[in-house]
Amino acid sequence: MTRKYPSTRYWPWSPGLGRDGRVHADPQHFVGADVIATEKLDGGNTLLHASKVYGRSVSAPSDAGWMAMVKKHHAWKVTEPDVHLYGEDIYAVHSIAYDPVPEDRTYYAFALRDGRGTFSSFSELEAYAHGKNIPTVPVLFRGCFHSVEEIRGFVERAHMEPSVLGGEREGIVLRLACGFAEQDFPRNVCKSVRAGHVQSDIHWSRNWKPCRVVRNRH
Repeated sequence: MTRKYPSTRYWPWSPGLGRDGRVHADPQHFVGADVIATEKLDGGNTLLHASKVYGRSVSAPSDAGWMAMVKKHHAWKVTEPDVHLYGEDIYAVHSIAYDPVPEDRTYYAFALRDGRGTFSSFSELEAYAHGKNIPTVPVLFRGCFHSVEEIRGFVERAHMEPSVLGGEREGIVLRLACGFAEQDFPRNVCKSVRAGHVQSDIHWSRNWKPCRVVRNRH
């Protein structure tokens, strides 16, 4: 059974909020714990499972044209029936145009979940992805914050920096470094996004265009 990635709540001081506007209720939860902060890329939430590619709905494998690069380079590597690998696919430009990337680096894994619904630790995610030669999302911070104010300062500074991939930064994701059960996801993960991140003139998929890629040499 395929599993949909849960909706991520917003850091209370996020410059932008989505349509549901659900805010993390306890920012103190990220104080005094091992935390990973990663860059939130502006792409499509994409699941790799049993050699197939799924979009956000996971109701059926996707045959969308913007999945071409992840199908070509990575989906076939994730063969285990109890592995769900989630990532951001930037092959289709949404609202941020990043610098050119190699065609096998348009997908960046950010979460690993097993068949029981347990989310792996971030180090386990990195080890799995590294073993499959699949990129992971850029890490901006690893360690322990000592106060909510310290986290707020870090997030504010991170928003002011450009993306690791070049161009504007979409946002930042905070998560506990350890693994956790599915029901604990809302407490252990949150995001902060740039102002106006969900406002687009048209939905990106209607007239989508590929990002700039550097063709891989074989």
